[in-house]
Amino acid sequence: ETLFLMEREGELQTMIDSAYLEASCRVKDVLIDKYNFLDHLQAMRKYLLLGQGDFIRYLMELLEPELKKPVTQLYPQNLSNILESAIRATNAQFEKRDILHRLDVRLLQSAVGDVGWDVFSLDYQTDGPIGTIFAPQSSFYLMLFNALWRAKRMEWILSGMWKRQVTSAKMLRKIPGIFPFS
Repeated sequence: ETLFLMEREGELQTMIDSAYLEASCRVKDVLIDKYNFLDHLQAMRKYLLLGQGDFIRYLMELLEPELKKPVTQLYPQNLSNILESAIRATNAQFEKRDILHRLDVRLLQSAVGDVGWDVFSLDYQTDGPIGTIFAPQSSFYLMLFNALWRAKRMEWILSGMWKRQVTSAKMLRKIPGIFPFS
């Protein structure tokens, strides 16, 4: 009976809030200390959200010849080997081994006429308690990666076009009788 009295409700709520706060702090501490939660968050930022610039740029450079191919000519093992090469050649090599082993290549569902650029994705695999936290959001991270990857690819293409145009303009200036571009 006393549980349902109005004046006791405040005390019960206080006890529940206190237990909730204590349990939440304990879970947070275990996730951070035992399961390296912050390292996983940082890794997702670096690799799935393209925060590790040197790695992403070099990965794109290495992947370009493969990803130009039709989907039917792509082999996940080749792409995984390229991923490993990009890791070894950039600052990503200094990442914890556990983090690097979770990073992998994923090929998305393809349609007729797709090339590698259309289906390539990076994946960060999580398991255990960390996986429980990230699993509901994994498709969201995949969509974010794909949007950022496409934007980065467009930047890559535009940068290449600009370099070729600057080189061509310099060469044209050297040809007698052609007016310089302004």
